[in-house]
Amino acid sequence: MRELCANVIDRAGAHSVGLAHCSKFANRLYSFQPGQPTDPTLNPKYARFLESKCPNGGADNLVLLDQSSPAQFDNQYYRNLQDGGGLLGSDELLYTDNRTRAMVDSLANSTDAFYKAFADAIVRLGRVGVKSGRRGNIRKQCDVFN
Repeated sequence: MRELCANVIDRAGAHSVGLAHCSKFANRLYSFQPGQPTDPTLNPKYARFLESKCPNGGADNLVLLDQSSPAQFDNQYYRNLQDGGGLLGSDELLYTDNRTRAMVDSLANSTDAFYKAFADAIVRLGRVGVKSGRRGNIRKQCDVFN
């Protein structure tokens, strides 16, 4: 289990750069659960910022995954998680879940540990066999099967 969690956390560091469509996290702002439209794990200031970027119905708008250092590949992503600033629910879960919180803390507190863990994850990912032909699927949109 620990190795699986470490793999997920290391690869999640790729969210240090990039963008996400509002449609991928709008439920955390407007329809989290009955009687509580906003996800309580979101930092309230960050939630207000996201609402300004993604007014209800702005599904195609884009938001940076890391507002603090968007053009830098660094461990700020993990510090954002500690502060309730994980854009995607799956990212924030890495910090709110007790099984992975210590790993997030470790990567947030050490840039060197982050770079090493990410490099190790990329090497492991490179060992995954590439599927081709009938066994493969090159997606036109990364989160949707063709």
